[in-house]
Amino acid sequence: MPEVAVFALIAAVRLGVPLAIFRWPFWAALACIAADGFDSIIQDAVGIHPLEGHYHNFDKAFDIYYLAIEATLAWRWRDAWARATALSLFGLRLLAVALFELTNERWLFFAVGPNVFENFYLFIAGMLTIDAAYRIRSPGQLAAILLFVGAPKVFQEYVMHYREASTWNFVKENVLLWR
Repeated sequence: MPEVAVFALIAAVRLGVPLAIFRWPFWAALACIAADGFDSIIQDAVGIHPLEGHYHNFDKAFDIYYLAIEATLAWRWRDAWARATALSLFGLRLLAVALFELTNERWLFFAVGPNVFENFYLFIAGMLTIDAAYRIRSPGQLAAILLFVGAPKVFQEYVMHYREASTWNFVKENVLLWR
């Protein structure tokens, strides 16, 4: 399989799957996470790496594309607290990506804009899938949701972008103490 075909396949998946978010806001968002991992898997499987040396830039562009679609749907949420929180979190992520592109400093993803938006979006979209009338009822509930969805993502961003380690290897060696 030539490099152009591998790149075309990656681009088709990463650009096509997010369009399903408009129809299935929760389930397609989960599919986007799978598609995010697909590009590395397909490159390793076929032994061709058309994104070599530029992977991070392409990956972030594809990520912002599907996150922007999710933000578009979040903009339409009737729950003002969920909408404002989601859009603020998306804005922080967008700022972190822009600052990274200007400085090439990976720690910005951890310090400025960890991708808590994605987990928050999934939580709210999932709740809306279960109950279309779902609403955040209090600041305390919002804080609990942010802690629940944010802590794992902040930890992952710390490992990946501040420590610059593989998340799985970090957990294996530092949490599970498998050496």
